[in-house]
Amino acid sequence: MSSEDIAEEIRTSLQGTEEVIVQYVAGYLVDDAGEEEDVLQVAQNILGSVAGNRIESLEKLMGRLTDMLEEQLDTRLKNKSRPKLQKLDKVMDMSKSHLSTTIALSEGVDLESINKGK
Repeated sequence: MSSEDIAEEIRTSLQGTEEVIVQYVAGYLVDDAGEEEDVLQVAQNILGSVAGNRIESLEKLMGRLTDMLEEQLDTRLKNKSRPKLQKLDKVMDMSKSHLSTTIALSEGVDLESINKGK
């Protein structure tokens, strides 16, 4: 589904809507902007503010947009069920921790003195 298809649907259903709003809503719906929220509800709120008393036209438009974006919305729901990466609570400075003796290698090693012992 392309943003042009959605934009054309909005232009047809809500004639007179400013082009900036049409392009924004169409791009928003196609580009998955809003993984954590209901993108169709956000689009309906935006378009509702410009629809005025054309409530019936808005409802029909939202029905068509839902049908057009059905596959994309299903994919988004499947992705939500996957585990997400978590941000760590604390930052650890590895150079100050004493986890291993290999950290000492970062300060420089005299290879001649190591080889003499063999």
